Amino acid sequence: MNMTNIFRKFTVPAVIISILSTSTTFAYSDLKREHLFYDEIAYLENSELLPEEFGDNFQPDKKITRSELYAMIFSYTGAELPTNSEIDLPFEDVHNLSVYAKYIQAGLDKFIIRKPMRNKKFSPDKVMKKRETIQILFSSLGIGVDKFFDKSDFPFKDISKDSLFAPYAYAAYKTGIIDEEYPTSVRAAKSLTRGEVAGMIYQIDENKGKSGTVTIRLESKPSASSTSFSKTEKTLIENEKFDILLDVWAEIQDSYLYQKEIDEENMIYEAIDGMVNYLEDQHTVFTKPTEENSASQLNNNEYEGIGVSVEMVDDDIKIVSPFKNSPAEKAGLKPGDIIKKVDGKSITGLTLPEVTNLIKGPSGSEVKLIIKRGTKNQTISIERGYILYHTASLDWKAVPDGQAAVISILTFSQDTLGEFLKAAQLVEDRQKSHNDVKGIVLDLRNNPGGYLDVAIDMAGFFFDSKKTMVILEEKDGKKTSYKSDGTGLLADYKTVVLVNAGSASASEIVAGALQDWNRAKIFGEQSYGKGTVQELATYADGSAFKLTVAKWLTPKGHSINGKGVTPDRKLTNSNGTDWQLDTALEEF
Repeated sequence: MNMTNIFRKFTVPAVIISILSTSTTFAYSDLKREHLFYDEIAYLENSELLPEEFGDNFQPDKKITRSELYAMIFSYTGAELPTNSEIDLPFEDVHNLSVYAKYIQAGLDKFIIRKPMRNKKFSPDKVMKKRETIQILFSSLGIGVDKFFDKSDFPFKDISKDSLFAPYAYAAYKTGIIDEEYPTSVRAAKSLTRGEVAGMIYQIDENKGKSGTVTIRLESKPSASSTSFSKTEKTLIENEKFDILLDVWAEIQDSYLYQKEIDEENMIYEAIDGMVNYLEDQHTVFTKPTEENSASQLNNNEYEGIGVSVEMVDDDIKIVSPFKNSPAEKAGLKPGDIIKKVDGKSITGLTLPEVTNLIKGPSGSEVKLIIKRGTKNQTISIERGYILYHTASLDWKAVPDGQAAVISILTFSQDTLGEFLKAAQLVEDRQKSHNDVKGIVLDLRNNPGGYLDVAIDMAGFFFDSKKTMVILEEKDGKKTSYKSDGTGLLADYKTVVLVNAGSASASEIVAGALQDWNRAKIFGEQSYGKGTVQELATYADGSAFKLTVAKWLTPKGHSINGKGVTPDRKLTNSNGTDWQLDTALEEF
């Protein structure tokens, strides 16, 4: 099937508009004709492809929730839904009689929604971001995503064309699922509305046409002559060892004596593990569906555990940072601590996911860690909790003649940008009403990082023009500068940034950019020094792959990998006093 024939620019056919303009079956009383997505919503409604649970009001500008997204997906497909007696949801926060229970059960039955392991939360009211929405739409509707797409045609500037999300972004671009106002930006962290998702589903329906589902098919051994393949991909396809891999697989399936031993799924996972473990990079990790995905915890603001970010360094499990106000922080864990035992069990030889599985557990239970700090070992007992927090928070501190805004960023997750925007708007509101905001303290201490695009967008709030926030250097030495939008919302406020040994990755991007542009002073301790970029891909079966794809440099070209950001003023807290924050406030 030719991709260029499948995908076409999104337009609502005139005949459909004509039909809709005279339709008497259109049910939504709150949808105005001038709304941007009127035609798409009207078409889906008249075709009975939208959830009946929406009632008489579609609320096109309402942020769509996770449960509503699945309702829209299953309503569009026309899939058979379970009866009330067939609903048995395993989630603590969704009742079997809830409005969208039948759609969630359908997702579980069709293995589109993963059954929970320890964390029994479905988060039905979670607002959906574009990144996750596109992945769910494509996987749920069975739309193939070409991993070997033509990268020369990649239009977006805010994500790398080699990133794990890039194939989804490119497929979305080809289906017209982009913001026309931002043709070169994916804006992956953007919260979507019901109307925007209706527009996406309509576009998918348009591309499906009358002949069947839109699918991009990948042959098991494609032709290396395809112009869609990079040089590396062609090398793999042409390599005779690739044929050996396929032949060994086929021989096992056809001729192996002990056929009952064969578990195709686990064989694939073990093969992937072998490839990943061959690499020496500590930040490249694959997690199976049976493993709690520690890689995704930075970007998830809810789970059960102790609230700590860890990584493997030279075969040691090292604590990057405990989250603020988490059980880990309250118990006294510190950045740089090395975990030696969990509940008396040595972790020597275990993988990072295996160790995090041992540490995590139901809220209220206890875990005992033996950690090495400096040259001494010590035992720390921690009561696990349900980790639920906002990633950005605002606090006010009195300073001479006014107030200082202390904005703390715990991680750079999908929700962070929206939460930070709310905090920034509150700062502006106070300045307009009281005219007493003397400055901002941006607290990035113990922030282990997260999404790169979120960090870049957030840093842009401190500038009134576009500025380079980070330079990505790829495997071939190619350097790409990424600029913020320069919203200027916080550009006029004197700013101090706090960092410590637990500030890593995206935190260092923000601190390094503000320091290079002389936009803020950096106070605290040397930061962690994680100067590589990982992309996280999550798959429909619950597995995940975190891959190192590039290293990053500050706007002036400085690499901090293994070095960290050097504060303008080095300060260490002691005796329970937050000297770092107190000294920062003295700047105002």
